[in-house]
Amino acid sequence: MNLTPDDVLHDYSRILQLAILDYRARIRYDDDVSIEEVHDLLNALHNIPRMLRCCDGWNIPQNIDADLKAYDAKWRTGADSTRGTPLMEYLARIRAGEFDFL
Repeated sequence: MNLTPDDVLHDYSRILQLAILDYRARIRYDDDVSIEEVHDLLNALHNIPRMLRCCDGWNIPQNIDADLKAYDAKWRTGADSTRGTPLMEYLARIRAGEFDFL
């Protein structure tokens, strides 16, 4: 079992928080959120908790990032870009220290 590095804990716990906050606001303010979109978001995020507990095997940042990118490509680009900030953009901003206050 490999312990998860502090920077991975920091970055990916915040991406979970920001994704949850985005969807909570979108649902609260009656944004058009389909069940398919929610499914795809949960699919993109569901391996993060396992990686936070043990960063090894399949559960490493590169694979998690691939899931986040796939979600963004489907839901956060082009005409759908109004749906919110792409998860990979959030991750870059997290890594830059922009959300350290959370």
